[in-house]
Order: sequence, then C-alpha cells, then structure tokens
Amino acid sequence: MIKSLAGATIVVPDLDVAIAAYRDWLGYRPAPVAIFDAAEAAAWNIPQAAGARASMLTPESGEARFLRLVEGAPDPAYRPMGALGWAAIEIIVQDVEALATRLADPASPFAIIGAPAVLDFDFTDKIKAMQATGPGGEVLYLTEVAEPVPGFDLPEAKSFVGQPFILVMGSRGIDAAARSYVERGRALSPIFEARIEVLSDAHGIDRAHRHRLATVAFDEASLIEIDDFPASAIDRPASSIGLPSGIAIAHFHGGTAGEIERLIGGAGEWIEIRP
Repeated sequence: MIKSLAGATIVVPDLDVAIAAYRDWLGYRPAPVAIFDAAEAAAWNIPQAAGARASMLTPESGEARFLRLVEGAPDPAYRPMGALGWAAIEIIVQDVEALATRLADPASPFAIIGAPAVLDFDFTDKIKAMQATGPGGEVLYLTEVAEPVPGFDLPEAKSFVGQPFILVMGSRGIDAAARSYVERGRALSPIFEARIEVLSDAHGIDRAHRHRLATVAFDEASLIEIDDFPASAIDRPASSIGLPSGIAIAHFHGGTAGEIERLIGGAGEWIEIRP
C-alpha cells in the first residue's frame, strides 16, 4: 500500500539559482549539494543522470516532506501545465496574500501566474490559493486553508511556507490515471468539476470552463489530484538528464521494508515508493 507523500523531485537548469530561490523566498532549508546516485539512475534507465548535481530542501518548520532539485536542462517543448504527468506541487502556507506580496517583488525568481483567490469548489469556500512558476518551470499551488474542510484531511502550515501536501497530475483519463494508486490500496474520489484558470490559460480555453478532476487520499494529510487535461496537452518530454522536464518524480512512503518500487503510472508520471 502507498502510505503517504514523501516529496517530489524537480529538474532545474541551474541548481545554485534554484536553491537560492527556495531558500531566500520560500524559507526552505537546503541540504548540502550532492549528486544523483548512479544506482537510482540505473534503476530508472537514465544513465545520463548519474552524477547530476542535486540538493534536498525541507520547509522552515523542519518537517520531513521534501523537494529535491536536480540540475538538468528542460526540453524546449516543455511548458507549465502543458504536459501530462506531474503538473504542479501544492504547498500549504500561512498567509497567501502576504506571500503574494512577497513574490510580486520584481527581484522574485517566482512568477505569479494566478493571483490569490478562493478555489472554485462547491463544497467549501475556506481554501484560498495562488499559483506561481519556479526556476525549472515547475508550477506551485500555494494554498491557505482557513479552517478544516469536511471530508478532507488537510495539513496545518507550521511555517510561513509549509510542506508539500498535494501533487497535481495531468491525465488523458482520470480512471486510467488512478489505476496505479487504486491497485496499491487507495480509493479514487468521485469525479467533480471546477474552474482551474491556470490550466485554461495554458491551453487557450475560456477561464469559465470547468475541468473534470478527482483526488486520491493518503495518510498524513497528503493526496494527489488528477485533472483531466485538454486534448492539446502533450506527453511529458524528457530533460537533458533523462528525467521528465519540470516536476519529475513523486516520492511516497509505503511498500515492502527495505525495497524501493519505481514505476511509471497511467499518465506517464514517474512514481517512487520507498519504505
């Protein structure tokens, strides 16, 4: 069974610039620069990734859920929200309006693509989020939860910018994309519809369009959101080091003790399940 979200790997064109961005603007704490292990590269069949510079970052709160940055050049065809697979990382924050003011600074390395707004869900008006792109073209949903939402286990932000808690996936079909998780003991929620303006903007669709989506919940206030992407979405192109461009891998806790399972899911997303 998949137990909970552990973190995500992002491909960035300049590791030092990306580390500084997350450290100085979001308060994330970087581990010393290391390398992408040759054994992991071999397990994914991407030998060109062996030795790539990498760093693990965790939130200022000290929580263990991580973002791992790996240096590599994205494919020129990659654009935020334009490709299938891992499309966005959702991070819990304490004050999304204050964060938006910070990231609107002209010196900010994060580009705001969606101003703070209450999310278009029929079942709650207590979630406000903004969207921004980071140094590798990765999309971040930066989310404030005003109070508990019935039926959803959502985390509390323990620092100004807290931990990741949702990974958003772009798919060509929600049921097929969910299969890897359902087969590993998790249930797909009912499909519902909502406006996702950054997705509509990326594909030239009217902002009023309501996209189909569903969620798969895990332990420890973590989940994935599976969006039904427009037909104009492309398959995720590989970066120069073989990893998918942008958000490359979702890491989960679960599986058999001492073993790591690596697989590619129904939307082409890369999944690692670690003990």
